[in-house]
Amino acid sequence: MSARAANAPAGARGFQPSDLLRFFAIAIAVAAIVDPAVAVTGATRARIAVVNLEPAASEAARSAGALVRDLSATYDVQPQVSSDVAAAVIVGRSYPADPLPGAFPVATVTIPDAPGARIVRVTAPREVPPATSIHLDVDVDWRGVAGQTTEMSARVGGLEVARASHRWTDDRERWRAALDAVPVGDPPYVVHVQAGAASADVVVGARARPLRVEFYDPRPSWATTFIRRALEGDARFEVESLSFSSRGVAARTARAVSLADPRLDAFDAVVVGGLERLSSSDVRALERYMRERGGGVVLAPDEHVNEGPARDLVPGATERLLERPAKLISTRVAASLQASEMLVMRADAGADVLAATPGQSAEPVIVSMPRGAGRLVVSGAMDAWRFRAAEQGAFDRFWQSVVAGLALAAAPALDVSITPPILHPGDRADLIVRVRGRRDAAVSASVDSQPLRLWPEAEAGVYRGRFAAPTTPGRSIVDAHASGGVEASASTVVPVDRDARPVDNGVVPALSMLAVSHGGIDVTPDRLADAERFVRDSVPPRREPAARHPMRSTWWILPFAGLLSADWWLRRRRGLK
Repeated sequence: MSARAANAPAGARGFQPSDLLRFFAIAIAVAAIVDPAVAVTGATRARIAVVNLEPAASEAARSAGALVRDLSATYDVQPQVSSDVAAAVIVGRSYPADPLPGAFPVATVTIPDAPGARIVRVTAPREVPPATSIHLDVDVDWRGVAGQTTEMSARVGGLEVARASHRWTDDRERWRAALDAVPVGDPPYVVHVQAGAASADVVVGARARPLRVEFYDPRPSWATTFIRRALEGDARFEVESLSFSSRGVAARTARAVSLADPRLDAFDAVVVGGLERLSSSDVRALERYMRERGGGVVLAPDEHVNEGPARDLVPGATERLLERPAKLISTRVAASLQASEMLVMRADAGADVLAATPGQSAEPVIVSMPRGAGRLVVSGAMDAWRFRAAEQGAFDRFWQSVVAGLALAAAPALDVSITPPILHPGDRADLIVRVRGRRDAAVSASVDSQPLRLWPEAEAGVYRGRFAAPTTPGRSIVDAHASGGVEASASTVVPVDRDARPVDNGVVPALSMLAVSHGGIDVTPDRLADAERFVRDSVPPRREPAARHPMRSTWWILPFAGLLSADWWLRRRRGLK
C-alpha cells in the first residue's frame, strides 16, 4: 500500500465490503423489530379426535391406534374431544358418560361383546333392617353360549351367601336371577355378584329405624286384619291402624292418622282394605301420598270393586272363583300364597307381577306398579287369609317381604345417594341430595368432615356435588343436613376398594346413538376404512388465507450472527476497531 493511500483521511475511503455486511445485519435487526406480516394461502391441518373408551390392552385400543396412524398424515389427531375439533371418532362398547363439548360430525366404532356373560343391572335395597336378608334381582345378558349353564353366586365379606344357576337356550338371551343374600359383618354390606367371568358389586346399608306402616280400613276387613297381624309379629315393623266399624265410630292406635292428614307422610307404607267404602278424598290422598311423598300403598280388596272412587286405583280385573284353593306362583317373593277367590289383574307396562295363577297362562293376581315417585301393590288373592296356616306360614312371610320392600323403597325426608356407590381410590363420584317436598330448604354436605359445595339441579329440592375418593382403600363418610322448614340429617358410608366392580344401573344407550345424534356412522372394527372415509369426506383439506411472520423464525439468528462476525473479521484485518 502506498504512503498516500495510508495517509488518506478516514472519511475519504471508498466503499468497503464490511459496510455491505453491516447493512444487511442492520436490515435484519430492523425487520425483526418491525415484524412484518405476509399474507399467504395454503392447506391447513384440521384437528380431529380419536377417543378410546376401553382399557389400553383391548381390541378398542388396537382399533383406535390404527385410526390414529392412518389419519395423522392428514390431520392433527388428539386423544380427547375438545370444543375446537372438526370431527371425532369414538371407539368403545357403550355410550360415554360425559357429553361431547360441541356439535361436529362423529363416527363410532362399536366393539362387539365377547361371548359370555355381562351383568347389566343389579337391583338391591338401599338399606335393610337388622336380621333381614338382602334381596337382589340380577339381570345378565349372555352371548354366544347356547346350551351352557352358568352359575351365579353372591358373596358378602368373602363368604358365599347365595347361589343360582341357569341354562342358556339361545345365542343371545337375558336372565333375571333372584338372590336372597345373608348380610355378614358390619354395614355397609358390599355384595359381590359373580356370573361366569362377569362380576359386579352393590352396596347395601343398615337401617336403624323401624319400618312404619299404617293400616286404614273404612270398614272391618279380614284381608287386612291378617296382613296386619303378620307385620305385628315382626320386630322390623312399627304398625299403626285406623279402622271404622260404623259411621263416626273407629278403633285406632295412638299414632294413627287419617289419609288426608299431612302426618301420613311419616309412614313408609299404607295398607288399605274395604275399598268400596273409600271416598273421593281418600283416593286423592292416596294418590298424593304415592306420587309426591313417594310412599308405597297396598290395596287388599276382599270383593270385586265394580264402582266407586277406588275403581280408578284397581287395574282392569276379572273375578275368578275356584272349587278348591290354588297355589299361586310367586315370581319375586320366596313364599307362595293359596287362594280360591281371585281377581285376575291387567299388568300394564312397567308393572311387576308378584304372584300369578299356576299353569302356562300365569295370569297376574298380585301386581306392583309405579305411581309417580311411589308404588302401588294390588292384591287379587281375596281369600288368601283363609289359608294362612298352609306352607308353614307362607302367608305371613309373603306379606312381610312385600310390605318391607315397599317401605324400604319409600324416600326419606332427606335422601343421600352416591354414584357410583363403591369407588376405586382416587375416583370421583357424584353426590345427589334430595329434600322431599321442599323448594326453599337450606342444604349442606360434607365428606370426611370436609365441606362440599352443592349446586341446585333443575328439579326442585335436588342438589348435586362432586368429590374425590381417598387415594388409599377404606371408607368415606358423607353427611348432609337440611334446614329451613324441614330439619333432617342423613349420613352414608362409601366403601373405597381397589377391586371394586360397580355396575351402572342406569339405562345406558348404545354407542351407535352417539353417531346418530351427530350425523355420523357406526361401524365395527372390521370396517375402520369406512370410518376413515367418513372423516375425510366430512373434514376435507382446506386452503385458507393466513398471516405469516417470517421474521419470528429463530433461524434468522444464524445469518445475523454470521454477518456481524464477518464484518468484525474484515475490520480487524484492516486494523480497524
